[in-house]
Amino acid sequence: MSWISLALTLLQIVNKIMSWANARELVSQGYDKAIAEVTQSILVKTEAGKAMMEKVNAMSDAEVDASLRGLEPK
Repeated sequence: MSWISLALTLLQIVNKIMSWANARELVSQGYDKAIAEVTQSILVKTEAGKAMMEKVNAMSDAEVDASLRGLEPK
């Protein structure tokens, strides 16, 4: 095996390792992005739920009963 052939083989191995590492990094970034999106979605739902509970807590018992009666199927 000549020195040029050995160097070429070594460069190909390094290239494959770097490609593998880059792919792993992209996958990791994808997971991080998905986690951030789900976390944001949960935060929005939590804020909406909190706002709704504040409205319900501000209602009288009769208003709550009337609202719940409106949700019953007919």
